[in-house]
Amino acid sequence: MKAFWHNFVNVATGRWAISLPSAATCLPFCYFFALERESALNSGSFGTQIMIVSAGQLMSLLYLFIAQGIMLPSRKHRKQSLALCLFVWFSTGIVAGLISEFYAHFVLDTESYLATRISSSAATTGLCLALVAYWFGSLHKLRVEKEALSLLEAFLVEDSIKLIEDQRVTREVAIESLQETLLPRVLQLQNLTSGLLKSASSDSSVVALNELDARVQELLRSVKSYVSSISNSTSFSENLPREKISPVKLMSGLFPRNISVGASFILLILGAMIAQGSRNGLVGVLVGIFSSVIITALLFTLSKFGRRINGLQTSWFNSLVFSTVIFVQYFYAMTIQNELANPYQPWYSALKTFCGVYLASLLSTIAAEQSEFVDKLGTKSAIRRDEVERMSSSQENIQQLTSTTIFGAIQGQISGVIMALNVLTDSYGKISSKGDFSKFIRDANSLVENAISEIQQVGIKVHSR
Repeated sequence: MKAFWHNFVNVATGRWAISLPSAATCLPFCYFFALERESALNSGSFGTQIMIVSAGQLMSLLYLFIAQGIMLPSRKHRKQSLALCLFVWFSTGIVAGLISEFYAHFVLDTESYLATRISSSAATTGLCLALVAYWFGSLHKLRVEKEALSLLEAFLVEDSIKLIEDQRVTREVAIESLQETLLPRVLQLQNLTSGLLKSASSDSSVVALNELDARVQELLRSVKSYVSSISNSTSFSENLPREKISPVKLMSGLFPRNISVGASFILLILGAMIAQGSRNGLVGVLVGIFSSVIITALLFTLSKFGRRINGLQTSWFNSLVFSTVIFVQYFYAMTIQNELANPYQPWYSALKTFCGVYLASLLSTIAAEQSEFVDKLGTKSAIRRDEVERMSSSQENIQQLTSTTIFGAIQGQISGVIMALNVLTDSYGKISSKGDFSKFIRDANSLVENAISEIQQVGIKVHSR
C-alpha cells in the first residue's frame, strides 16, 4: 500500500494532474452520475435534469481551466503539491454541485438539495480526476521509460556495429602481424636447431639439441594454433540479441486481456458509494458495497480457476467471466437491491457493473502490458550492454596481447635464443663454441618454454569472455 501511495503521488501530481484528455475522459462519468443523482432527486423532467447537469458540468470545466492555469501552471516541468492537486480536483466538483443547485433552485424554481448536490459532485468529480490523473500519469511514466530504453538500445546497437567492425580489423591486423613477424622468427629458430642437430658430434650435444628441437616444434605448433584460433573465433555479432519485442496486445476478442480484481473493486466501491449515497442514503451505500464485495470475490475466484486451467487472457474465458458478472449482478439487483426505496432496474444495475469491471480491466491491461513491454526492453538492453562490454574487453585484450606477443616478452625470448644459436655456429652452420654447450642449450630450452607458456596464456585471455 505504501508503494502504491508513493507511486500515486509521483505520477498523479505531475504533467497529467490536469489535462485536456483527463478532463474529457472524466466528463462522461461525471455527467452520467449527475444525471442519476437528479433522477433520484426527482428534479423534474428528463429535459430539466439535462439542463441542471449541463449547467454544472460546463461551469466546472471553465473553473477547472482557470484553476489549473493559476494554481498548477508548472505541472509540465515538475511535480506539484498533492494538497494543491486535491484542492483543484475536489473544488471542481464543488463548483459543479453549486452551479447545478443554483440553476435548479433559482432559475428553474425546483426544490433545493444543496448538500446532496455538492457532496455527490465533489466525490464524483474529485475521485474521477484523481484516478484519471493516476492512470494517465502511469502511462506517461511508462512511455518515458520506453523512449529512454529505446534510445539506449539505439546507442548500444550503434556501438555494437562499430565494435564488431573494429574487432574484425583488429583480428586481421593481429593475424597479419603474427604471420609476418613472429612466425618467421620461429621458423628461423627451427632451421637453426635442425642445422645444429646435423652437425652435433657428441652424444650429450645430440641429446640437448633433440630436446631443444622438440621445444621449438612445440613452439611452432603453439604459434600456428594461436593464429588459427584468432582466425576461427566466433564473431560477436552472432551472439547479440536479435529478437523483436512484440507490440502491446490489449484485447482478447471483445474483452480486455486481463481481468482486474483490485481495480474493479476500487471502481465498484466508489461507484456504489456515490450513486447509492444520493439515491438511497446509507442503506443504499451498504447494499452497494456488499454487491461490490460479491463481484470482487467472484472475479478473484474465477481468476484463480482460470490460472489453474490455463484459461487466463483467452477470449472464451473472458467471455465467461463477464457473462457471469452480468448474471450475478442481475440476480443481486432483482432480489436484494430491489428492497431499497429507489432501486435500479436489474438490467441497468448489471450493465453498470459490467461497464465498471470492463473499464477497470481495460485500464489495468494497458498498464500491465506497457509495464511488461518496458521490462522486456530493459532486459534486452541489459543483455546488449553486457555483450558490448565483453566485446570491448576482448578487443582490448587482442590489441594488448598481440602487441606483447610481437614486440614484448615472447619476441624477446625467441630473438634471444636465435642470437645465442648464431653465436654457437660458424658461417657453415656448424657448432663452433668451446664453452659449456649443454648448459647453453638448457638455457635456450628454458627461454623457449617461457615463450610457449606466454603464447598459451595469450590464447586463454583473448578467448575468455
